[in-house]
Amino acid sequence: MADDDEYPPTVEAMEWLYVTSSSPGKKFVHYSAAQDAPWIWYETSDASKVPAKGGHGTDMFKPHPELPGIIVDWFVTTLIKTPGHAPADALASAAILNQLWTSQGVARVKQQLMEARQRDPQVQLWPEVNVDIIGEDHVREGESEKKAGQVGEARMQIDTAIEIFKLNLLAYPDSADAHYNLADAYLKNGQKDLARQYAEKALAMIDSHKAPLSSWSDTEQRRAEIRSGVQDTLKELNAAH
Repeated sequence: MADDDEYPPTVEAMEWLYVTSSSPGKKFVHYSAAQDAPWIWYETSDASKVPAKGGHGTDMFKPHPELPGIIVDWFVTTLIKTPGHAPADALASAAILNQLWTSQGVARVKQQLMEARQRDPQVQLWPEVNVDIIGEDHVREGESEKKAGQVGEARMQIDTAIEIFKLNLLAYPDSADAHYNLADAYLKNGQKDLARQYAEKALAMIDSHKAPLSSWSDTEQRRAEIRSGVQDTLKELNAAH
């Protein structure tokens, strides 16, 4: 989509679609209006594949004739070659996600997941990225409360984030991203041993390449970002000794 889209709500809608999509191969692409604008991808494994030359909507196809092939390849790969187990749908899981904002919501959702897994061990009740976002919201709120001197409120927010990240890890145990999120939250909560445990696990998973980084993203750029975050967490832990 174009950064200069004349309808601002369109930008918000595209961002919402990106967040709610559960495809691990999704990409959010920005096309700047400037002819010689720098390449700006949210994430990509090959930044040189499509040089940014501006344009939006179907206008993109003229300056970027390679885009139709990329789109077709994505559909073939996603819908034909690797149908696999149906991923969790963000809209269908809205009722479950909303519970995470309520008292005792995490415990109720955990119970629902365990009951669903008894019927189908592979079932997913929510997209990993959506619960990731909810947890990060609590982390940011906790950081804001801490800066404002509201220590008790800050601790409650981080504690809630930890429980949410633990829930996400229960659903997606092969996600290095989920391990890192939990490690970072533990570090912010002063629980250094647990932070180190999950950070080291995340780094080992990234290095092994035995599984995708997460259920929603496995690009080299995203891997580099998470690796850097994990290494920063470990550096902070080592410096504290």
